[in-house]
Amino acid sequence: MKSGTTALYGRGPATNHGLPVTRTLFGALALPLALALAACSPAATGGGGMMMHAALTTALDRPGASFDRAQGLSLVNAYRSTVGAVLVADDAALTATAQQLANAYAASGNPPPAPAGSAGMRLSAGYVTFADAFSGWRNSPPDAAVLATRTATRAGLAFAYNPASSYGVYWVLLLGN
Repeated sequence: MKSGTTALYGRGPATNHGLPVTRTLFGALALPLALALAACSPAATGGGGMMMHAALTTALDRPGASFDRAQGLSLVNAYRSTVGAVLVADDAALTATAQQLANAYAASGNPPPAPAGSAGMRLSAGYVTFADAFSGWRNSPPDAAVLATRTATRAGLAFAYNPASSYGVYWVLLLGN
C-alpha cells in the first residue's frame, strides 16, 4: 500500500463567478476540505494518483506502533460532511474509553458492548491501517449509518495491537453527544 500526502494542482487563479478569490481564503477553506474529501474517495488509496496522509495508511501491526488520532478523526469528519452530519470534536474522555474498549477487544477477541449513553460505536478487527478500517465502515451500510449519526458531536478513536490474537489490530470509534 502506498503512503504519502495528497497533492492538488491548480489550473490558474481561483474565481468565484468571475470574481477573484484570494489564496488565503482558498487555502484556509477550500484546500483542507478538498484534501479531506479526497481522502474519502476511492482514488485516495492509490487509484488516480492521489494518496491519503501517511498517518492513515501506516501499518500498525507491530509493538509500539502509534496512530495519529487527529488525522483519523479528520477522515471521519470529512465523511460526515459529505452526508450532512455535523463534525465531531475529539473528546479525551471518549478516547480513554475507546482505548479501554480496544484493549479489552484485543485481549479477549470478543467485541465489547457499546457504553451506556453513547451515540454510536464502530468496531473493526484485522485492519492494520486506519484507512482500511474506515473504508470497511464506510462501505458497510449499517456502519456508515453509525458514522453519520446526526446526534453525535464528540468522538473518541483508539486501536490496540495484540500479536497473539486472531486479528492483530483492533479499532474502536466511540461517538457521543
